[in-house]
Amino acid sequence: MRRTAVVTILTATFTCLAGGLGPATAVASAPVQDEAKTAPLPTAKEVVAMMIKAQGGEEALAKHPTASMTGKFSMPAMGMGGPMSIKTSKGSMRIEIDITGFGKSLQGYTDGVAWSIDPASGAQLLEGSMLESMKRQANSRGDLDLFKMWDSVKVTGRERFADTDCVLLELKSGKDREVRLIDEKTGRMVASRTVQSSPMGEIPIVTTIEAWKDFDGLNVPVRMSMAMMGQKQVIEVDKMDFAEIPPAEFALPPAIKALVADKKARAAESKTVTDSDSSSSSDSASSSDSSSSKDSSSSSDSSSSKSGSSKSGSSKSGSSKSGSSRSGGGE
Repeated sequence: MRRTAVVTILTATFTCLAGGLGPATAVASAPVQDEAKTAPLPTAKEVVAMMIKAQGGEEALAKHPTASMTGKFSMPAMGMGGPMSIKTSKGSMRIEIDITGFGKSLQGYTDGVAWSIDPASGAQLLEGSMLESMKRQANSRGDLDLFKMWDSVKVTGRERFADTDCVLLELKSGKDREVRLIDEKTGRMVASRTVQSSPMGEIPIVTTIEAWKDFDGLNVPVRMSMAMMGQKQVIEVDKMDFAEIPPAEFALPPAIKALVADKKARAAESKTVTDSDSSSSSDSASSSDSSSSKDSSSSSDSSSSKSGSSKSGSSKSGSSKSGSSRSGGGE
């Protein structure tokens, strides 16, 4: 949540606004990776430990299970922006952005449900990659749980970015992939590269962290710029506090509750149909087995009857021959 919580909603919001816009020429392309240096690469555990220390240490990260962040974001090329807020608490999250000339966009995650509501797309449940992304972002422990949240965490090389020597930390989970550029001297993250799923397909995003600030011992990025689809977005954090947040703040909106109920109803209906088909198949197989058994029994009875008749005929024939022999002997 400390860094990436706004990425998903800004991606979704931007794709709603950007249709038909040409790319802005002011956004720099992703930097080219430098040649590998000869010094041995640090391990993933060493790099993550550096990152945690740079954010204030394990104690600072662990003691803030709840956080509220307020600020603003802007899209300079489009002349748009507005206030934003992010709230996280014990695995739940809610993001709100009020965009001038567009309206209010909301996203959230709680109890395994990720959702979004915006003026262009309306209410929708987020599935697949976006669901997993929201789940990770809602984890207030952040990098303390990095190895739990990703299937693969490894250092892949070095690169000079924004006049800073960085190591590349690659994170993978399923189809999701993120590369973080970490200052090898300070442990601070300088930038990241991700590919975000959206209604318009997969969107490459380069996020650059431009400023940090200390909030009660926790060092947090307070200015970030994101380049996506040829446009630039700027995120600025004004305030952050750690007061308790009422659970009601993360309750699903009525429109999302309706979608969840509909999804459950369709899943139950599908299960009923599947169970019915399975039962019909079982009955059919049972009927077939019963029919085969009857046919086999009938065939066996018929065979036995024929065998009995044959034996009876043989007995009669034997008696007749015996009588003839005795008759011949009498003459």
